[in-house]
Amino acid sequence: MKKLLFIFSLLIFVIACKSTPKSTTPEDVVIADEPAAVEEIEEKPKQEETKTLASENKELYLPANTSIRETDRGRILETTPKVIFKFVETNMPATADKSFTQVIEFLDKNPDINIVLEAHTSNRGKAYPYNYNLSVIRAKNGRSYLLAKGVASDRVIESPLGEALPEYPAQNELRRYEFVIIENDEDMVKYNTYISSLDVKQESTFQGN
Repeated sequence: MKKLLFIFSLLIFVIACKSTPKSTTPEDVVIADEPAAVEEIEEKPKQEETKTLASENKELYLPANTSIRETDRGRILETTPKVIFKFVETNMPATADKSFTQVIEFLDKNPDINIVLEAHTSNRGKAYPYNYNLSVIRAKNGRSYLLAKGVASDRVIESPLGEALPEYPAQNELRRYEFVIIENDEDMVKYNTYISSLDVKQESTFQGN
């Protein structure tokens, strides 16, 4: 009987040893591959982003007698001649056809570009509401002109600014249109950020003639 008990105990011991899980050593744990996969996933968006930015910075087509002026609010399409209004007038000047033809050609040849059509006044008269309302009418008239010539409505944004941006040395040059180039979301954010700092109600301190 003692011999049978010994054999039975030995059998249980052997079975127990076989069923005990193998201890896991640090070398058995494989974790190095996981960060590598994460890094690879992160790299792909960076490459795509670079490609997108490169495509957005493509060279723009410029019609004859036009140029681009860099400003703090964005790039301005300069036409020749500029669209300059007479004192207190809102009707399109006689020279506007030539200038707007250049703007239309620019938009036609650069189909991914939109523009902000700014309307400005001199600082003669009260800044608000008189000069600001004057620029509102000028902005609406300019946009209507472009739409009547076939420009899509979503490509022209009105921006009446009254006398808030006196950028030129003579009063008659202040009564003008400016055409701000919007190529991507960053351009729009830059423009809105700058314009939000202006106060169309404040009298300007321009000292020109």
